[in-house]
Amino acid sequence: MKIVFRATVAMFALATLVLGLSLSWLYFYSGDLPDFAAVASFAPDSTATAVDRCSTSSVRVISYDYLGRDLQNATRAAEGDSVEVFAVQISRGLFCGSHTKELERHLLEYKASVQLRRKFTFEQLLTIYLNQAYFGHDLVGAENASLHYYGKHASELDIPQAAMVAGLIRAPSIYSPETHPDRAKLRRDAVVGAMLARGAITAEEAKAAVQASVR
Repeated sequence: MKIVFRATVAMFALATLVLGLSLSWLYFYSGDLPDFAAVASFAPDSTATAVDRCSTSSVRVISYDYLGRDLQNATRAAEGDSVEVFAVQISRGLFCGSHTKELERHLLEYKASVQLRRKFTFEQLLTIYLNQAYFGHDLVGAENASLHYYGKHASELDIPQAAMVAGLIRAPSIYSPETHPDRAKLRRDAVVGAMLARGAITAEEAKAAVQASVR
């Protein structure tokens, strides 16, 4: 009888543990997350204007097609094709104004990144990422950056210009073509090299790109 009793208690304890873990998992992946409808506005079907919640800048929100093939390829070369990377970067922007403790904010960011990967395709995540990325000089969004640095829309950037804009995201203050043109060229050329390695451009296009000026 004692053996049966102990076995029953052990099974009950195990079931309680499993239930607790299941409820914790459910809360962790679904609770206390922001409204993703606001994020979806960064992946519009047509051009739009929005105000970024983390900046005083007005963001010119553009669709995936308006980003242009060269900028799409340059961003993939600079940042990779990982949906996890884009989702994590986007999720950090969702909590930029949060006053929660650091550990809690990191947990919320991770939870949000999981939901982002579930809700959006790779192309949508790339669109959101480029529309809310910071490019220095209080510029938010690839369209604003393209107009500021080259006086043209993102869809009109050529290969070296697209590589320059995409390369800025990692560290805009360090790679700014306005304040650090030498560093900017090194970063742009590295992105061009990555584009070539990925087969996104030809050797001739890469050679011409690295010979172009950064501005």
